Amino acid sequence: MEQKNTRLVKSSAILNAWMTNLANVGRGQKQMISMFADSAIAILALWLAYSLRHGMPFSDFYHTWYLFIIMPAMVCIIYAGLGIYHWVVRSTNRHLFAQLAKASVVCGFTLLVVMYLLPPDRSNPRSLFILFAGLLLLGSITMRVAWQSLFDTNQEGAPVAIYGAGSAGRQLASLLAGDSTYSPVLFIDDNPSLEGTYIQGLRVVSSDNVSLADKLVDKQVGTVILAMPSVATSTYQQLLGRVQKLGLSVHTTPSISELIAGRITRDQIREVSIADILGRSEVDADPDVMGKEVTDKVVLVTGGGGSIGSELCRQIAKLNPEKLILIDHSEENLYHINEELQPLFASRVTTQGLEAVYDPVLCTVNDVASLRKVFEQNNVHTVFHAAAYKHVPIIERQPSQGVNTNVFGTLNVLDTALASGVENFVLISTDKAVRPTNAMGASKRVAELCLQARAKGNSTTKISMVRFGNVLGSSGSVVPKFKSQIKAGGPITITHKNITRYFMTIPEAAQLVLQASAIAKGGDVFVLDMGDPVKIADLAKTMVRLSGAKLAEETGDSDDIEIRYEGLRPGEKMYEELFIGNGHRPTSVKKIFTADEVMMPWQQLNVELQQLQRFVEKGDEQALRTKVLQLALYSGHGGDVTGEHTDGTSDKQVVTV
Repeated sequence: MEQKNTRLVKSSAILNAWMTNLANVGRGQKQMISMFADSAIAILALWLAYSLRHGMPFSDFYHTWYLFIIMPAMVCIIYAGLGIYHWVVRSTNRHLFAQLAKASVVCGFTLLVVMYLLPPDRSNPRSLFILFAGLLLLGSITMRVAWQSLFDTNQEGAPVAIYGAGSAGRQLASLLAGDSTYSPVLFIDDNPSLEGTYIQGLRVVSSDNVSLADKLVDKQVGTVILAMPSVATSTYQQLLGRVQKLGLSVHTTPSISELIAGRITRDQIREVSIADILGRSEVDADPDVMGKEVTDKVVLVTGGGGSIGSELCRQIAKLNPEKLILIDHSEENLYHINEELQPLFASRVTTQGLEAVYDPVLCTVNDVASLRKVFEQNNVHTVFHAAAYKHVPIIERQPSQGVNTNVFGTLNVLDTALASGVENFVLISTDKAVRPTNAMGASKRVAELCLQARAKGNSTTKISMVRFGNVLGSSGSVVPKFKSQIKAGGPITITHKNITRYFMTIPEAAQLVLQASAIAKGGDVFVLDMGDPVKIADLAKTMVRLSGAKLAEETGDSDDIEIRYEGLRPGEKMYEELFIGNGHRPTSVKKIFTADEVMMPWQQLNVELQQLQRFVEKGDEQALRTKVLQLALYSGHGGDVTGEHTDGTSDKQVVTV
């Protein structure tokens, strides 16, 4: 008995090895094998057609022998002419079947023509040609389906379930049919009428099926791929909620906008991103508006190697500037963005036919001499000032660094730009500048005050600022931090269970900044629509579930992912705000608001800045932190006075400085 089992195991191993070798042969060899198989099928189909027509096994080869030689050759020629041998057998689908049907009809007519030109010495009823075409089609399809099945059994991809049996799901299943990474074994769909049906050989199970989880376990499914790119954002969130309960890893296919450029590819199957989880519905940007202050102009971006600055550079590069100047103090950041952008400018010309130029500059915003040199050598039209220190805990320990860069560095760039006659100056600000409780946010609000004051009475340069919250994927963002912690098995560290933040994607933020620059009139405080704030703890829990891991607080198992609350850090707020006052209104660009906020006249602000400068020079961090926070919370002109707004209106406000 043992010897028999051993022989079976050896035979199975030999068969598997033979199939593996067959699967790995070259395309030319596979095409030759297909031709031999089709020739055999043609011979068998012709014999069966005669046999069925005469009601007995056909044996009169004496009068018809040449047909059994000509027709196999003609079948191969016709199949080759219709491109059937260029079709990868593993990707067999209904499109190939349709092509085989056309070829079989042509082969039937070819048999008719051959018999007309070289008639055999026996009767040849017309039904013979129909029988031959039908049997040839049946044999060709059967052979290819069998071949595909044999190859698929040798597939080593991880079993996955495809959520969505629509066109995107079917396209994905076909794509993965011969893939070595994923092996689709099941469809999940919300349509109960599809329950129990089979699509492309895969069973469809309703998402409401009470035994869905058990079926996934039986199929050893570890990942669910969402293949419903056209559903609304709210529906997508519901889908994510359902899949989360299965305790499996979740991946997704591209959205409709991502699919415009072409078909789904395996590389486009990705983990569910934070943007998918948040469900932000981005508005298509108007390229004409985006390019108003960029196209055919000299544009300078400070902090161009950072998260927002680098994306601004990517967007600007697409809008055909005459010249893009990128300033950054980090050699590493400058190197990476240079490697990315340099090829884009290698052979590019502006819309006016001039050679487009890209110029990376290693420089800090506190190096006034270098800044002057850059502006003097270039007729800069638009400046996007994105250079800033932005990490709250770090600047809270060293407020002088935040003030020196975020306040005085901003003034350096602004004053140099004004002296050079720049037409458009845009500051990238943050929601942490609104009623700040930390030195970083306070330094950004003071930078806003500087721009507001300089804009007053300035008719040469349009000065504006754009304020928004957290951007996904930026350095220091909680998203990559949580991913790393989940991968390490936890714990996930959060400051407070009720803390919330605003989020948006980096490309969306950059596009809105470019559009804001186009509608600026001078002194504008633009605020981007960030949607609803997100509870960080809920975000972390969702990321854990979608990764296929489990939460210790739900399972009670210490080996699962723990969420640990460590308490608010110095200067950290429970929630962020976007507006200082209630005076804000929409603009001509959707998702961009303009805020009417109190400002400080330059004469008064200059005195405060001189005091700040003295604290920086003395290194008195505590006094500096207190002063910058007082200045950032400015709400009037001393006592019960009228505070001027950027639009010339006023409010009665009580001074808290």
